[in-house]
Amino acid sequence: MTHIDRSQVWTGDLNDLALAGRSVGTPRFYDTTLRDGEQSVGTSFDPDQKLEIAQLLDGLGVGRIEAGFPRVSEEDRIAIRSILDAGLKAEIWGFSRALVEDVQAVLDLGMRHAVIEAPVSDRKLSALSVSREAVLERVAKAIAFATGNGVKVAFFGVDCSRGDLGFLERIYKTARDAGASEFAIVDTLGIATPEAVTYLIGNVRGWFGPDVPLHFHGHNDFGLGTACAVAAASAGAAWIHGTIDGIGERAGNANLPEIAAALELLYKVETGIRLDRVRAASQRLREIAGYQLEPWKSVVGRNLFVRETGAVAAQFHIPEAIEPYSSTLLDTPRGIVLGKKSGIASIKLKCEELKLTPAPESYPRLLEDVKQFAIRKRGLLTDEEFRSLVERAQD
Repeated sequence: MTHIDRSQVWTGDLNDLALAGRSVGTPRFYDTTLRDGEQSVGTSFDPDQKLEIAQLLDGLGVGRIEAGFPRVSEEDRIAIRSILDAGLKAEIWGFSRALVEDVQAVLDLGMRHAVIEAPVSDRKLSALSVSREAVLERVAKAIAFATGNGVKVAFFGVDCSRGDLGFLERIYKTARDAGASEFAIVDTLGIATPEAVTYLIGNVRGWFGPDVPLHFHGHNDFGLGTACAVAAASAGAAWIHGTIDGIGERAGNANLPEIAAALELLYKVETGIRLDRVRAASQRLREIAGYQLEPWKSVVGRNLFVRETGAVAAQFHIPEAIEPYSSTLLDTPRGIVLGKKSGIASIKLKCEELKLTPAPESYPRLLEDVKQFAIRKRGLLTDEEFRSLVERAQD
């Protein structure tokens, strides 16, 4: 674990004033990149890749890694077994539907921790042609079988954010009575507002008291995944579920590095996540899974500490004027790029970076050349293209 150097966080006093007298919990992180993340369209990890990803997650400091769903395939069982044998610091969790056969697959691998899921909203139950009474029976039977065989169970109510509160109370208490010791509040379709997450966690907390660990599992269909996760932490969730980069179905899952950065840098909550490693982990996951991110993506986007605009480049030597926190916290460099929006300061900084020494009086001409080149190209100049312009200006 690394401690944040608060002198490198430049967010001002507003958040402290707004949060005065309010406490935010210190949740741990439960990563489901290997299971829910793999459900992203077109994504498939082989066993070696799953082991590598698990090792990346362990290096980030997540407390729990959901290694997968054993009944999916033999390949998944091989991957889970290799992760279990890797000696990672994180707890390794399995995933199971509320079916004895699924639980048996978890037991066959020697797993001691498992999420057991069941649909809990009437929409989901109707789609699966399962009655409320039938799902209650399945939950009780599967969880009792798991806990009777020494497995620690977290009950995971699929689509509970659209469920009837009365039935939610009944099925979650059924899970508790069968032996579940932890409970996940699940916003399967990402429809909950942060206020709704707070409300729902408050209700579940009322059913079980203050000491039972609650989880929050959110998705990002309305772009609120991080906000809802922060709300869950504020409401007392002990575990926040998510994935690296938010990889997952539809608009993806809650983004664990983004949530960790928000909690660490805005709420001053120690999460145990190594922020200085998240960009490398994101890059490697993208290479494995074959996806790209918006360059302006928070925490891991390539544009985060890169400047093109001349007015901003003129302040580049004062990072706290143009950035909310230091790039050193993410172990990443800052940089200047040249394009249509560059200014004289951009030219000067790029020349210093490339150790070019044109006469200062040539800067205005170089700037005009850069702008015209970028307009023709409809993009940024490479360093080699800029070198050529400098050489031409010196002829």
